[in-house]
Amino acid sequence: MKKKFLSLETYRAFAALMIAAIHFDLNSPLVNHQLASGHFVQFFFTLSGFVIYFNYKDKIKNFENIKYFIKKRFFRLYPLHIFFLILFLLIEIIKFLAVNYYNVDVNSEIFVKNNYLSFFANIFLLHTFLVDYTFNTPSWSISAEFYTYILFAFLIIFNSRYKLSFLVIVIIYFFRINDEVNFGASHSAYRSFLDCIYGFYWGVVFCKLYIILEKNKYYLKYKNNISLILIFFTFFSIINFLENQLFLLPIVFGCLIFFSCDLDEQSILGKFICNKFFVYLGSISYSIYMSHLFVFWIINNILKYIFNIKTFVDDDGFSKLYLNIFESSLLVLFCYFVTIIFSHFSYKYIEKKYNKF
Repeated sequence: MKKKFLSLETYRAFAALMIAAIHFDLNSPLVNHQLASGHFVQFFFTLSGFVIYFNYKDKIKNFENIKYFIKKRFFRLYPLHIFFLILFLLIEIIKFLAVNYYNVDVNSEIFVKNNYLSFFANIFLLHTFLVDYTFNTPSWSISAEFYTYILFAFLIIFNSRYKLSFLVIVIIYFFRINDEVNFGASHSAYRSFLDCIYGFYWGVVFCKLYIILEKNKYYLKYKNNISLILIFFTFFSIINFLENQLFLLPIVFGCLIFFSCDLDEQSILGKFICNKFFVYLGSISYSIYMSHLFVFWIINNILKYIFNIKTFVDDDGFSKLYLNIFESSLLVLFCYFVTIIFSHFSYKYIEKKYNKF
């Protein structure tokens, strides 16, 4: 039976909300652009390595097990991905109709980046390798993650010792820092996939360490105190010095996961982190991650075209709502609220339904 790390569900929720905040891209004190960053995608990679290894370390022994594992991961990721891919395709169609039949200026190119190649790359979960960020742009990470799962499934049969995990990390780090090696893939695609493997295998390493030490009396005695320190250290390090030291991110995240994964739920820290609301947000965090950009697009365009909120074009050529700080903060909170409600239903009717396969 799979073990439920409740504290990690809360961390998963926080990471999804931070990624959403950076994509909302609003001028609000509620959004710290150094903290709310793509760095938390790396947290998901590291967390996946930890949890996947813990749950499947003894279950993948032959090719039949590999087929079952890949099937489980496919149905975990794919249905929600396809659902939002269709929604974003509808957005492109709406923009096309608005421009050509109603003379609406949508201030974005239609079916240029989001073209037929991008669509079919998304269909086959190859978009992180073949195209830049398209359609539901956060989904690039699930493309990288799915093929990392396949790599993991084949390697785990031989992965009985630490040395293979560290060997993978060393090899990936070498290719990650060598910008001249990309095997013909685009620069961003090549780096995205390597980042995923790199973070994932650090998660595997910290999971192995947890399995060895989970009953150790010193680990049990000090894990809550160290977890509290690491929570503050993680936030501090992301904001202050990890911006240009991204190879350290999975190690920092791995330490946090290692000490926090099995918190004493009766402690003050455990009661706060493992409360039911935070844990539920963690349960729907994949839906939050996949839905937030769609929700923001809908709300943004309702305000722009129905309520006639003024807009301006930023330095990158993107149209943004002209809002003061207070209005931006209200919009952030409203976007979070709608995203969570939307995610509740997508989790209930899509994720849970297909996760049974």
